[in-house]
Amino acid sequence: MKFARPLLSTLAMLVALPIATVSATDDLPFELTENPADRARCSHYNPQKQPFFGVTHLHTGLSFDASFRFVDYQSGNGPLEAYRFALGKGPIVLPNRIGLQGEPAPMRKPMIDRAIDWGGVTDHSEYFGEMGICKDFLAGEGEEPRDVPGRLSLDCRMLNGFYWQPEVAPINAFQKSMASNAFTQVTVMSLGPSSKMTHLPVCVNDPETCTKAELKVWEEFQKAAETEYDRSSDCSFTTFNAYEVTSTPGGTNWHRNVFFRYDRVVKRPVTAVHMGVQENKDKNGKIVGGVGIPPNYHGNKVPDVKNVYPVPPGELVTFPLPERLWNRLDEECLQGKSVTDGKGTRCDVLTIPHNSNLGGGIAPLIPPQWFTPFNTEDAKLRAQWEPLVEIYQNKGSSECRWDPRFNQGVNTTDEFCNFELLDTNSLAGASGVGTSGGYSSAMPPEDFNERSFVRNIWKDGLTLTDQFEGVNPFKMGVVASSDSHDGTMGWHPENDQFPGHMGIDDAIPVQHPSSIQNSTGGHSVVWAEENSRDSIFEALRRKETYGTSGTRIQARFFGGWGFDEKMCEGDFVAEGYENGVPMGGDLPKKPGDKETPTFILAGWQDFTPLEQIHIIKGWVDGEGKSHEKVYRVAGVPGDPTEPEININPNTCEPVGDVGFKQLCSVWKDPDFDAAEKAFYYVN
Repeated sequence: MKFARPLLSTLAMLVALPIATVSATDDLPFELTENPADRARCSHYNPQKQPFFGVTHLHTGLSFDASFRFVDYQSGNGPLEAYRFALGKGPIVLPNRIGLQGEPAPMRKPMIDRAIDWGGVTDHSEYFGEMGICKDFLAGEGEEPRDVPGRLSLDCRMLNGFYWQPEVAPINAFQKSMASNAFTQVTVMSLGPSSKMTHLPVCVNDPETCTKAELKVWEEFQKAAETEYDRSSDCSFTTFNAYEVTSTPGGTNWHRNVFFRYDRVVKRPVTAVHMGVQENKDKNGKIVGGVGIPPNYHGNKVPDVKNVYPVPPGELVTFPLPERLWNRLDEECLQGKSVTDGKGTRCDVLTIPHNSNLGGGIAPLIPPQWFTPFNTEDAKLRAQWEPLVEIYQNKGSSECRWDPRFNQGVNTTDEFCNFELLDTNSLAGASGVGTSGGYSSAMPPEDFNERSFVRNIWKDGLTLTDQFEGVNPFKMGVVASSDSHDGTMGWHPENDQFPGHMGIDDAIPVQHPSSIQNSTGGHSVVWAEENSRDSIFEALRRKETYGTSGTRIQARFFGGWGFDEKMCEGDFVAEGYENGVPMGGDLPKKPGDKETPTFILAGWQDFTPLEQIHIIKGWVDGEGKSHEKVYRVAGVPGDPTEPEININPNTCEPVGDVGFKQLCSVWKDPDFDAAEKAFYYVN
């Protein structure tokens, strides 16, 4: 029996922030970027907010790496089908063990058992053009796909499984391996270098056709999101236009999901191809985004151009520049210089990094994904663009790491940091990604960069605030998701119905142990007034969010300076908002008559009872050293309401439904020091 851990966002004691702003026209605590004439106001609106469970990371057959594993858009696995799956409108088609789609194995047409509230499909944007050519987006009526330039290229043959022969070799492990080999060949010199990111040859050879195909694919995502967005007053399901940016220097995970607020989005995705230190140019000096001279892993000097600001020009940089991504999104989206038509009044966007557990860098060339900013302006840029981090998904937990096999942690002694650990620090070795199917033995804790884990990143953020004029570049809330590459949006079963997450690699019998190394992922949860794009997007931006490991626990967390110790006996939410701040907020400065802040936290079970609630505190002392401490604040031993736990001596598992339906606690920090910068979060 597993007690799932809700992972809540930070609550840092820095400066006061407003909880919400009120629109003069609509009397709403969030800005409306959608015209009320186009969408009814939600009948379930609640100013004290509600939990909405959603998805911030999900792939379909339009992701190149899913296509390699026979997750096939043309057979019924695309953005529209993923949204309909999430709503429980129908099953989604997956390849069975011999590469055929859906049938005859019933479990390869799974159906979600519980609809979710919101989400965005985040297929890999770098190869939208390649996928459009290879998946026949450009074939006109009556036209053979082979007539489209590049359709018979080696790139398309690999993406479409040309060499797989299921009728001849039903369970051919060698051919199965070729799917992963194709993935490695395509990505290692395209998205893996440190200097320049590239397209595949099919697009380098014909950039004009590739651009047409890219636009067609991007339009497909927008159409699917628009089709399934519930515009009635029921507000039953909210979709977001989104995609993933897939920079992977040297196998280090620098991936980010790009989420747009509404339907006014960039005309063409800004991708990892634009994150290279230098963009690719042809022999005439024109930027083509392709392969001229093979990209290298040694880096280049930063050019003196505006879209790398504020990175100092002339500096030798051996890793891609996320500043290029943010600056271009700023210019094209926020400034409105290259946006689509739409019902929205403007373009708004944020980015969500994920899998820091696989993003620890490769010393000395490539730093961790959360590297120290170049300067104060760079710190501000990161804080603006990345208010959230994906802390948990099917490729492991990124919260913290304590490995009981080594009796050692990565800058932690917290033994609860042993949850869903992956046995590698590189995306290249993660189960289901490389050709090996994962590591056969665990890497010792000292092989992991400390900034591979979010708790350490938060601690480092506190230490950097003085260096960057009070700016904390790592003040992030959290979400969780799946990263499944099979279109199963929002589905996290922990039984034999789980179909895996990598297409044919996970079809029974499995070749790679990704169904063992990897979990089913988790939910991103927002506390929002209503289930609409504007309300949810602003909840994401203000970090009133948390993530779960797949369960649908409801959790609330408020901090303030005068909460009554008996608040758990009544409705504490109104008091929490009026006289405190919710999860993701900043405590106001200490009033003169208060010695220590007060926190109220509560959780309500889903199917599995709750065992306990911890508050984790991180802080920096007067000498600039960071610390952490774990406080068990609910479900504590000796609590008269705590049930006796019976253990099966044969399995060492709890017997029966043990734990609590709900837990609540009002807690004061016994070690509080107003002179120290600190954060608090709950699990």
